[in-house]
Amino acid sequence: MQNSIKLEGEQLVPTKVVCVGRNYVAHIEELNNEVPADPVIFIKPNSSITNEVIAYQDESIHYEGEIGFVVRAGNLAGVGFGLDLTKRETQNKL
Repeated sequence: MQNSIKLEGEQLVPTKVVCVGRNYVAHIEELNNEVPADPVIFIKPNSSITNEVIAYQDESIHYEGEIGFVVRAGNLAGVGFGLDLTKRETQNKL
């Protein structure tokens, strides 16, 4: 099953979510990370898109709001809000 988003009433199925990380200096400093010379670009799969949040509290979960853009045929088609949830301890181990 592919997860979808709604844009102006139309259901769209993104194949991936392209992310930019370590682009906010205060957050980089908060986590004691290095400031990269170039943007950190990574992708998340379609399965990261959901309307339901299931978070087990076996460790703390950090959250932050994200601005999301929908790109179709190389053009900006929409803007939305995303919720980024991270198990920081697990992320640091990896």
